[in-house]
Amino acid sequence: MYPFIELGELKIPTYGICCAIGLGLAILILLRTCKYRDIKSDTAIFTGMLCVIGGFVGAKLLYLIVELDTFIANPELLKHAILSGFVFYGGLIGGIVTGLIAVHKNKIDTLGFADLAAAPIAIGQAMGRVGCFFAGCCYGCRTDSCLGVVFPIGGDAPAGAKLLPTQLFEAVFLVIATIILYIMIMKIRKQGIVAGTYLIMYSVWRFIIEFFRSDDRGNVGALSTSQFISLFLLPTGIGLIIYACIRKPTEVQKNDDMTKPDQTVE
Repeated sequence: MYPFIELGELKIPTYGICCAIGLGLAILILLRTCKYRDIKSDTAIFTGMLCVIGGFVGAKLLYLIVELDTFIANPELLKHAILSGFVFYGGLIGGIVTGLIAVHKNKIDTLGFADLAAAPIAIGQAMGRVGCFFAGCCYGCRTDSCLGVVFPIGGDAPAGAKLLPTQLFEAVFLVIATIILYIMIMKIRKQGIVAGTYLIMYSVWRFIIEFFRSDDRGNVGALSTSQFISLFLLPTGIGLIIYACIRKPTEVQKNDDMTKPDQTVE
C-alpha cells in the first residue's frame, strides 16, 4: 500500500515506523504492569530491550534459513536482506533465549517476567502486522469477497488482484489478545498462566491463519514453517499453565495473599 513515507528526498519505511510505534506501546504496557510481578521498572525495561535485540537477531536468522535456497541461487539478494525480511517465530525464540539469560543474570523470576512480556509482545506484533500491510508482504489468498484488498504495483503482493488482508486480520486478533493479557496480568497472580495463555492463543491463531496466506514463507512437509513451530508452542503453553497451577507460591504471590483483607463467611 504505502511502503514508504516520503519527506522531501527522505524515504522512511512505513514498516519501521509501525515497529517503532509498537515498541513504544510495548514499553508503556511493561511500565504499567511490572508492579504486578514485583519487578522494578528499570530492570523490566532493560531486560525487555535485551529481548528485543535477541528477537531481532532470531527473526533475521530464521528468515535467512527459510529463504536459504533463494540466497544460494541469488547471492546478490543478501545485501537487501539486512533490513528487510523477518520471521516472527524466529524473533520469539530469539527473545525467549535472550530473556532466559537476562533474567538469570538479574535474578528475576522467569515466569514472572514471561507474564509481563506477553501483552507487550502481542501489541508489538499487532503494529508489526500493520506495517506488513503497508509494505505489501505476508498477504492472503485471492478472494472475491468484500474483504479483499487490491495492492498496488511495486510491492511483494500480486498487483491488481483482490487478496485477503491477513495482516489486518492478525493485527485485530493481536489487539484483542493484548487487552485480554493486560487484564489477566492484573487479575491472576499465579506466575506463568499469562505467558502460557499467550502461547496457546497465538499458536492456534497462527496455525489457522496460515491456511489463508499465499505468500512464499517456507514449509516443513505439508505445513508452513510457522505451522510447524506452532505444533510445539501449543503444548508448551499448555504445559506452562499446568506447571503454574501446581507450582508452589512464589514470594510475590505469598506477599500478595498476606496483603488481602480477611474475609468472613456469612
